[in-house]
Amino acid sequence: MSANIVFPQQPAGGGFMQGGNGGGGGGGGGGSFYQTSFGQPAGVPDYYMPAAPAPSTDDFENEPPLLEELGINVEHIVTKAKLVMNPFASIAPTFAEEADMSGPVAFCLALGFFLSLSGKFQFGVIYGQAITGCVSIYIVLNLMSEGGIDLYRCTSVVGYALLPMVVLSISMLVLPVKKILFLGYIVGALAITWSTATATKIFVAVLSMQDQMWLVAYPLALLYTSFALITIF
Repeated sequence: MSANIVFPQQPAGGGFMQGGNGGGGGGGGGGSFYQTSFGQPAGVPDYYMPAAPAPSTDDFENEPPLLEELGINVEHIVTKAKLVMNPFASIAPTFAEEADMSGPVAFCLALGFFLSLSGKFQFGVIYGQAITGCVSIYIVLNLMSEGGIDLYRCTSVVGYALLPMVVLSISMLVLPVKKILFLGYIVGALAITWSTATATKIFVAVLSMQDQMWLVAYPLALLYTSFALITIF
């Protein structure tokens, strides 16, 4: 009696493992292969070639400068510094509208640096006085004016008007103020007047407080006098 052997049929579109050896039945060859579900043998190298990588879209040459990415506009700072350095320049109300903190922070650092050259390490005092003074000026101006001003713009104006104090700190390194103390008083008074007049001119133009100019100048003079005292003594 002979037995009938039934081989499984390959499903349509499906894959199966077919193999054989020299001694096996079914009349297969001596090797083996794997047939994928799409009917393509795995041994074909072109079928599994990875796709070519997409071209890089990074254009380092057209990237903006680092200072611009950080929001630091050097030309803008230089333009405002020139206006502050000229006490007779007419300052438009847009000076405060284009507020930034890069210039004031740079001037505070410069003031602390030049003071450190003369043996006075006053970075903490400078920033403490700047913060206290800006908040105080902000409160006073908003109490006196109808429109008011925000703290950011107020700090920017006060910080830019600090530039004459940086000039004062440089002059303390050059002038013989230790031998002629009266000379230091004169230079300090000029720097206080310069900073006060500049900041007052800007706030009066921005807030339309021409009739209250001296009331605006008084707290500003007190603030810049405190900076002059730590610079001279």
